[in-house]
Amino acid sequence: MDGIKSVFPTTKWTAVVEAACSGDLQRRQQALTGLYQAYWMPLYAFSRRLGHERHDAEDLTQGFFAYLLQHAVLDSANREMGTLRTFLLRVFQRYIGDVRDRENAQKRGGGVQVLSLNVSEDEDMPFASLNSSDTPEMLYDRAWAHAVLRGTLQQLAALEQAADRGRQFTVLEPCLNPEADADTNHVDHAAELGISVEAVRQTVSRLRKKFRDCLRERIAATLQEPDDARIDEELRALKAVLRG
Repeated sequence: MDGIKSVFPTTKWTAVVEAACSGDLQRRQQALTGLYQAYWMPLYAFSRRLGHERHDAEDLTQGFFAYLLQHAVLDSANREMGTLRTFLLRVFQRYIGDVRDRENAQKRGGGVQVLSLNVSEDEDMPFASLNSSDTPEMLYDRAWAHAVLRGTLQQLAALEQAADRGRQFTVLEPCLNPEADADTNHVDHAAELGISVEAVRQTVSRLRKKFRDCLRERIAATLQEPDDARIDEELRALKAVLRG
């Protein structure tokens, strides 16, 4: 992607599957840490929309990732399974059914906190614009889309910081919002950064292109055999769920 050396997404489908099939517990846990960080909130949001209270939804989601770690679930992943997000949701639905059927379901991953993530700050994020017509699947997809965009932004920020352009990125980050009227603030941004207005426009254009490249790379990492057509399809899905 134009020579960009980006932070490689830790949720790359093929890497996760390869690690899951290796039989190495430590390697599997490392791969699942990336999955946990990227998909905890979408799966948690899905379980909340099913009607589970906060702590029950936390139990289900935490337990699910412990289940993935302890069992060779990802061994069954193949190209027919579609995208990583659809595969995980399908397995999560089966897991919820299994838990519901067990009279003495263990809580919070069987009492063992295998992975850690502070999610309290963003707990209500997927519910901010919750509509009565939202299905659990719709809420899952929306939380997934927000997680992908947030991860892409963090990836781009890291790249700019590594290139000694961290302060510039911090100032111009609001311009990456496609709905923002960036030109309104170009004069202020130019003054703050000590560069010309035209330089600000060029930099914003560069950042927007780089963001699109990072986003496509992040989407590609969730596909079995990514190509432009499949990446474009997922991007259309992302845009559609964000439009609501």
